[in-house]
Amino acid sequence: MTTHHRSLTPLFASEFSDIAGALFLLIVGMFVVFAVIAYFSGIPRVVNRHLRRKWKKATILTRPLLDWERTSLYLALETLHKATPAARSVISLGYQDELIAALGSNASRRQPLEYTVRPTSLTETVKVIVSGLYLLRPPDLPAFVAVLTRNRLEVMTATPENAQLCLDRILAEATRRNVFRGGVLVVEQADHPDKNDAPDFQIKFHNLPRVNRDQIVLPDEVLQVVERNVIGLLTHAETLRKAGRSTRHGVLFHGPPGAGKTLVAKYLARACPDYTVILLTGRRLQLVRESCILARLLQPALVVIEDVDLIAADRERNFDTILLHDLMDEMDGLGPKADVIFLLTTNRPSILEKALTARPGRVDQAIYFPLPDRHCRQRLFVNLSRGLDISAVEVEPLLDRTDGASPAFIEELFRKAALMAAERGEKSDPLHLTTADFDKAVRELVEFGGAITQHLLGYRSDPDAGTRELGFRAD
Repeated sequence: MTTHHRSLTPLFASEFSDIAGALFLLIVGMFVVFAVIAYFSGIPRVVNRHLRRKWKKATILTRPLLDWERTSLYLALETLHKATPAARSVISLGYQDELIAALGSNASRRQPLEYTVRPTSLTETVKVIVSGLYLLRPPDLPAFVAVLTRNRLEVMTATPENAQLCLDRILAEATRRNVFRGGVLVVEQADHPDKNDAPDFQIKFHNLPRVNRDQIVLPDEVLQVVERNVIGLLTHAETLRKAGRSTRHGVLFHGPPGAGKTLVAKYLARACPDYTVILLTGRRLQLVRESCILARLLQPALVVIEDVDLIAADRERNFDTILLHDLMDEMDGLGPKADVIFLLTTNRPSILEKALTARPGRVDQAIYFPLPDRHCRQRLFVNLSRGLDISAVEVEPLLDRTDGASPAFIEELFRKAALMAAERGEKSDPLHLTTADFDKAVRELVEFGGAITQHLLGYRSDPDAGTRELGFRAD
């Protein structure tokens, strides 16, 4: 029998070729399908359909974005988004930082949105989109595209006039919904300056302790003048404006250390709930210009500058007058229609620049905080004795000994006396104090503390010395 041998190589080669061809066609088909899907689902197609014209023929307005503006602009865009009938979901731009780049790359609109958490008060936060595209058509505006990225706000619409109209509406909504309005704020340098070196700063909510009016011990007539020049302006602002009077005002608190200037400033900050309060103290004094920009944006505002002499000393004593000129320029630049009150405090009014203190329109009213007289010291004793039993204390001689002492000195005296009682083993409730406890406390504060402690806490052997400061604006 003859055996015939047939080679299998051509058969395998043919089948492999068929499979390879099929795989190639499948890959090409998938590529075409994905390309078609990408085209119809890409950002350019969606934008063109929304604007009813090709994006290359539209107008784009770009506005640089400062970090502290982001939350309010986001809330404004969300408001317009909710007002858009049958609004599409916000589209992520991924890592694109501008609209043109996203449109040019035909980026997909199916990327996940990235959020960052931002504060809206001391206790509340909101999730804010990092980079997103809004397709908006509120009833009273033309169709437009708004893009919020890491460092800019962009608006695209059919014509330049419509682009400006839509941008103005976004900014107006952001102003109305500014999360910082009505808060107690501090301004600080931005952690990460803008890459284009644009001026930027960050705003933080400040937990300012509430001070009630009954905690303040001043002569009645002094407190009335204080309240008239701050709370009175707020209460009667509309009446004053109708009468053509300015509500921009500058008030200077001056007097010895510990006389209550800071305490009263805290009271006023909480007593003006409709005002945005901006605090400048310590190293934040360097940001006086930025703080005034914020006050102008968030007016009505109360700008509190503690120890203003640190930046506003007389030019003959001041080796760096940049901040002094910043302060005076900003106070002048706000104009008479600005609803801003400047509240300045100092222990050293005599060294202040006369162009600041002697010119109406900058400092309009100076108020001297005296050391407490005997009646005020009695009121302080009542306030400070809460939680204490001072029935065994000879109060009248103690009132005599504290003549010329500030409220801060007397407060520390009571705390020190309580410590003396605790050290001798007293554990009663209320804590029982004796005259000997106060004797030890006075000796430690006055004798061992020396001039430094006396100066820091406001203790004077000549209680009338401060009255001579009242004439510091005469020249």
